[in-house]
Amino acid sequence: MKGPSPRRLWKYLVRCLRLQSYLLSPGDGRTAPQIPARVLLWALLLGRVLREYSFHAVEALVRSPTRRALQVATAFGDDVLGYFTERLPAAPTRAALAAALRQAKRLKAFDPSPFIGLAVDGTTVGRCHQSTCKLCRPHRNAAGQITGYRHHLALISVVGTGLTLPFDVEPYGPGESEYGAGQILLRRAVGALGPRFADYVVVDGEFATAPFLHFCQVHALGVHAGLETRGGQVQMPLPRERIHSRGD
Repeated sequence: MKGPSPRRLWKYLVRCLRLQSYLLSPGDGRTAPQIPARVLLWALLLGRVLREYSFHAVEALVRSPTRRALQVATAFGDDVLGYFTERLPAAPTRAALAAALRQAKRLKAFDPSPFIGLAVDGTTVGRCHQSTCKLCRPHRNAAGQITGYRHHLALISVVGTGLTLPFDVEPYGPGESEYGAGQILLRRAVGALGPRFADYVVVDGEFATAPFLHFCQVHALGVHAGLETRGGQVQMPLPRERIHSRGD
């Protein structure tokens, strides 16, 4: 029996998920690039599969004797990956991920689950001692002292299907909030996936506001919001009749 290989991974992405156009043209914000974007994207994807997450580790892979087996056309350094990802437009990747999820639903990948959910939550990435961009938010200790800076994101994932599948993020900087970024994120997700892709939304209690609940009601999305109580958290769903039956 043949085992997994880069060639078989490529065939799966192209034939099953229909991502060939994205893999060949993922977008590129570089000026006068010498290495095609598709080469760098493929190397990054293989690094994730092989659990080589850092740019330095990917550089070691493509400079090793295994480069041909990985089907990476040319070697490059970690600085090239940094330059490429820093200028990579987000729209093509967002569209490709949404298309892959729609294709997965058409192929009945989510059928064992009675309902499909979308979970919106906040997360942080990166740490630095000084603020280096407009998205850096201060991190404070218990005494209120600034101990560093982080980037804050709202993250949306497909849940309730046996797999948790993150597919989009929305950053927010100082003066902004997870609530505002989460609303932007959910509206973009509904627009990309379609109004009947999901059945419900899972959010924190701060999202249980009239505008947010009205948006979900208009799009036939049930809402499960965690409301704070003195004893901890409880889940407060909207009435069950607001959860519609699934359809393509």
